[in-house]
Amino acid sequence: MIHIWRNREELEHQVITLDSQGVSWRVISTTVGVSRNTVKGIVRAHKRRRDRPHSALEPPPPRAPRPSKVDPFLPRVKALFEQYSDITAQRVYETLQEEGFDGGYTAVKKAVRRLRPKSKPKPSLATPVYDPGEMAECDWSPYVDVPFGDGSQHVLQAFGYTLVHSRRKYFGFFLKSDLHALMDGHVQSFERFGGLAKGCKYDSQKPVVLRWEGQQPIYNPRFIAFATYYEFKAHALLGNPNGKPRVERSFWELVRSFFNGRSFHDFTDLQAQLAHWLDTIVDHRRRYGSTALERFTLEQPHLRPLPSHHYDTARVTHRICSIDGFVDWEGNRYAVPYDHVTDILPVRITQHELFIYGADLSCIARHELAPRGQGLKLDPHGFHPPAGHRAAADADQLRATFESMGEQAAEFFRLMSQAPPRSYCHQARLILKLRSRFDTEDILPALAHAARHGALRADSVEQILVTTCRPRTFEEYVSEQTAQRLAETIGMDSTEPRNLVVYDSWRVSGLRQPPAANQESTSCENALPMPVPLPSPTQSQDQNQPKNVQSTPTMCCSDCADTSNSSD
Repeated sequence: MIHIWRNREELEHQVITLDSQGVSWRVISTTVGVSRNTVKGIVRAHKRRRDRPHSALEPPPPRAPRPSKVDPFLPRVKALFEQYSDITAQRVYETLQEEGFDGGYTAVKKAVRRLRPKSKPKPSLATPVYDPGEMAECDWSPYVDVPFGDGSQHVLQAFGYTLVHSRRKYFGFFLKSDLHALMDGHVQSFERFGGLAKGCKYDSQKPVVLRWEGQQPIYNPRFIAFATYYEFKAHALLGNPNGKPRVERSFWELVRSFFNGRSFHDFTDLQAQLAHWLDTIVDHRRRYGSTALERFTLEQPHLRPLPSHHYDTARVTHRICSIDGFVDWEGNRYAVPYDHVTDILPVRITQHELFIYGADLSCIARHELAPRGQGLKLDPHGFHPPAGHRAAADADQLRATFESMGEQAAEFFRLMSQAPPRSYCHQARLILKLRSRFDTEDILPALAHAARHGALRADSVEQILVTTCRPRTFEEYVSEQTAQRLAETIGMDSTEPRNLVVYDSWRVSGLRQPPAANQESTSCENALPMPVPLPSPTQSQDQNQPKNVQSTPTMCCSDCADTSNSSD
């Protein structure tokens, strides 16, 4: 083939022939002496002609641009951009109208789009580079009204933990973003990675940082104890959202890749789908030429090892057992045996279970944690039989409790027990419940006063207490009971503080002894008074011992001390 063309038809013939032989467009443009864009246009136009049916009429050529009413105002538009870089098309249109423009807004808008200076791309912020296992990032992200298959909607808090070096991520969902959920999220991420980084970055969330004093964070002591247990250091960031970009960006991935195109039957199904997504999608997503799981194999040997037992992240609080044998927690009621009515019981709450302990710290009830605010009365272990099969009132337990309070309480219970058991047992429980608001030493005189006047109901005793005593808080009651149990268990004895006068009476070693009575004392103008040793405690207690009155000795300057030494 002779690669010489004299007209357009010969050029197109040569280009199409070479293209059909599989020659690249770069080689064709070099061979025929035209640009690659010309070759590309010829090949694509040829393909369109072959695919399009024949027509006697040629398609109309594109219409040549015609002048617009806004063309005379284009220099003014450019001047506005130079003066106001962020001016809007509507504001430009209003300005041109004031200067005589009679066209429409659409023409101005197209001109503004064409003439507005393109914004310069901002370079990505530089992020610090850390060695394997050196740093991680942690944060929360709320998701409002997540729909479930049963028609309910919940506000979920997403916990994120990202290893900076390998970019391996962990996510977990919780109903709250408090300290206990934060520690649970850390424990779950540590279990997934088989270790943890030496440090972790946080923002100013309250579970981590209580407050800031200038640039110094005041950390939450409970979280510091958690970090000490796992031997990692917390790094708090103040007003710097770009300080932990990897975990911040990971929540965008959670929205676009996990929530998008998925539906969940309930919270358990959501957690199961999240675990499957982490194992099959996130860990195997390729970036920088390798996956996060491949980079993690190089980082894992540098992570801190986990202890033999995880940190106890459960919440511990105290609750009073109601008169019907239930403990209240977050809008639900959990049953306990009737033996613990009106007692203060330690309650331990995890993310899924609730444990109730007795006074001897033995577990008396264990319940699955119900959704918050459902108003449920849970008794799966059958602590409370149905009303038709309920046993007789526990009068013996109530009698023993009143007798343990004192003689006045025992006498009040004897008078009250003359009524039917169903009636006085209920009143007795209400009276015992008053111990959460009033001291036992105040309740005993009130019971004696009520017994003298025949007022054997709980409301009468409460009225007497309100009138004569000051109610105490629940925390005071817990502190009192705790101190009493500690004293009974380990026999704590209070040690009286030593009188500071004893320390003042001790002799101070190293001081110069005062001169004898028959020895002349020399002094100079630089002499300083020497402290006189006080008598010992045994001497001060002996009133019959005569007191030797001596003059206050003096301590001379260094020159006098040298003179005395030379004379010796």
